[in-house]
Amino acid sequence: MFRQMISLTLLVSLVALSSSGVLMIILGSFEFQLQMHPVHKIFGILLTLSGAFHVYYNFGPIKKYLSKKKPMLFALTMTFIMTALYAIGMSKPIDPKKVEQIEKIMMTMET
Repeated sequence: MFRQMISLTLLVSLVALSSSGVLMIILGSFEFQLQMHPVHKIFGILLTLSGAFHVYYNFGPIKKYLSKKKPMLFALTMTFIMTALYAIGMSKPIDPKKVEQIEKIMMTMET
C-alpha cells in the first residue's frame, strides 16, 4: 500500500510540477509566476521526496538498468546536461537590489 501511495504521489507531483512550469513559460506573466510559485515549490518538494522513496524501493531494477552500456551512457549524458544547465543558469549575473525587491514581493505572496 505504501509503495502505491509513493507511486501515485510521484505521478501527481510530476503532473502538477510540469504543468505549472509549462504554464509559467507559455503565459510568460510575472504575476502568474508569483501566484504559482508556492504551488510549484510544494509539489517540487513532494516530487523529490516521493522520488527518493521510489528509488529506494526500486534500487535493484535501477542497478540492473545501469549495468548495461546504453542506459548508463544515457544517464551520464542527462546528468552532464543537467549539470551544464545549472552552471549556465547560476553564472548569469543578477542585480542584488532587484533580487531583494522580488524576495520582498514573494514573502507577501506566501503569507
